[in-house]
Amino acid sequence: MKLIVVLFLLALTPAVFSQNEWWRIGKSSETETETEQKKETPKEAPQQIEELTPQKSDDIWVSDSIKEPKTIIPGKVDIVKSTNVEKIIKFKSATIPPNMGPMMDGYRIQLFFDQNRTAVDKARSTFLQMDDETPTYVEYKAPNYFLMQGDYRTQLEAEKSRAALISEFPEAIVVEDKIYLPEIIKDEVEEE
Repeated sequence: MKLIVVLFLLALTPAVFSQNEWWRIGKSSETETETEQKKETPKEAPQQIEELTPQKSDDIWVSDSIKEPKTIIPGKVDIVKSTNVEKIIKFKSATIPPNMGPMMDGYRIQLFFDQNRTAVDKARSTFLQMDDETPTYVEYKAPNYFLMQGDYRTQLEAEKSRAALISEFPEAIVVEDKIYLPEIIKDEVEEE
């Protein structure tokens, strides 16, 4: 039985793989010549395309209910900006992005920290209402957001500022950090 199956497969194999002609078995040569005659020459095809292409663009586009305005009337636009917008812009831009300038070892006051960014932003707005001159920084160290304030060269400077803030921010502590170079006030230079 196995021998019959093997012989059948061997007999069928040449018919299947002989130049991929196995699918044409049973077709006459007359149909092949008819299909070859129906093919157009490449020179005739562009002429037919030109005949079918409309000459006017109106023939292509369907009229639409939306029409272009016939006259353009110049107008005047008044923009009224609220003062609150300026406060929001100042609040959002107060965070200084990294690499704004040279950094050095120094101290900052950690005013507040929480996992919720909105709570840190509320604490920041509270501080900015008290003192909007001193820079504040919101830093993210997983999983908490930290509200840091100031750029102090010495721990003594930072402790003096923390003493003034302790009533509003009782959890404020002085931490070592990389700080931006603080401005040197002329009075400090003259004293030294």
